[in-house]
Amino acid sequence: MSARKKTPFQKHREEEEAKKKRAEDETARLYQEFVESFQADNTPSSKAFIRGGTINPNDKLKMDSEGGKSKDEGPGLKKGSR
Repeated sequence: MSARKKTPFQKHREEEEAKKKRAEDETARLYQEFVESFQADNTPSSKAFIRGGTINPNDKLKMDSEGGKSKDEGPGLKKGSR
């Protein structure tokens, strides 16, 4: 019996299938880690609320909390100057 030699197309197809299988396995593993990360944090002390602010790009910059000047109030800067 002689072994059939695979064509380049068959080799390419097998390589693509192997890559797809590895990618699916990796995705399944990462998803499992993702799900476990939520299940592990069921203790009351691990929950924390972090308040976030909102940014409106149309608003001009205002004085920061330390009393510094905003970006628009730079010393001696004029519009269009470098």
